[in-house]
Amino acid sequence: MKKLLVLLVVGLLAVTSLTGCAAPKTYKFGTGSYTTVSAKPAVAASTGVDAADGQVQVTTVYAAVLLDDAGKIVYVDIDAAQNKGTFDATGAVVKAEAAPTKQEKGNDYGMKGASAIGKEWFEQIEALKAYFVGKTIEEIKAIEVYEKDASHKAVPAGEDLKTSVSISIEGYVAAVEKAVANAVEVKGVAKVGVGSVASVSGKAAVAAAEGVDAAAGQIQTNVTFTGVAFDKDGKVLVALLDVAQNKGTFDATGAIVKAEAAPTKQEKGADYGMKGASAIGKEWNEQANALTAYFVGKTADEVAAIAVDAEGVVTVEDLKTSVSVGIDEYLASFAKAVANAVEVK
Repeated sequence: MKKLLVLLVVGLLAVTSLTGCAAPKTYKFGTGSYTTVSAKPAVAASTGVDAADGQVQVTTVYAAVLLDDAGKIVYVDIDAAQNKGTFDATGAVVKAEAAPTKQEKGNDYGMKGASAIGKEWFEQIEALKAYFVGKTIEEIKAIEVYEKDASHKAVPAGEDLKTSVSISIEGYVAAVEKAVANAVEVKGVAKVGVGSVASVSGKAAVAAAEGVDAAAGQIQTNVTFTGVAFDKDGKVLVALLDVAQNKGTFDATGAIVKAEAAPTKQEKGADYGMKGASAIGKEWNEQANALTAYFVGKTADEVAAIAVDAEGVVTVEDLKTSVSVGIDEYLASFAKAVANAVEVK
């Protein structure tokens, strides 16, 4: 009897030991974005015609995903940073300032009243995200859609989504597909989040004159987004940083010159062209990746405490030789990701 009891105790201890030493779960974590740029020309006042400002509007959808070892989505977050700038028929900038994201606007986005299903944008995107969970990217891309009109080319057609999602989903699927493609392996994830900050700038067009060459004006938007995964102790396991920088140009009569989306800074890689002008001889993506590598192993508070000068340039000796760009917006987007982080179930 004693021998049996000893064997049972030994067996229980062995099971407990094996359970306690279980390897942390392996996931893949990634971020991605999809941008569209639209523009309309300004109109000059004339007989019977009121003046109307032109505009450049940039919509950057960004997503973060956490995948299990079968490639199925465990977590997904999606948001859209929609920003615009306006200009008049002389090429002067009227307004250029950043707006909150669609998620941040909440009910103030104002879709509910015009929605055929009576749901606000954030309600629809929450329903879409919930539908994505448990699916692979191939299954997501195979969602049945139909073209409602020129502005809604991919509206869900299936009974399981049509009562909760009436928005066109091609941009959201594209952002998630990029996030999956960009995903990197990470172990022991406890929380994940993504966030962004945006800036909008404008430059007036110049009309040709004696001794002066014509120059296009522009509206430029920068959407900086960061995804972050934390361990159970609140330390960064991985951080992913990118910037969607896009612009539209116009001439001194308010006519549109060009308005098309560009690759992100990470996607451009060496083609971004910072290396030659960099005091440390490093491209933007090299500097961004050095910065996020420095985040790893630190808590959110430790990242927030990274010392910078008045121009947002790091003063930390460990970083000065690898990061010379201003990092204020990168830290701000990281802080948003921290605020948006949720536990992995």
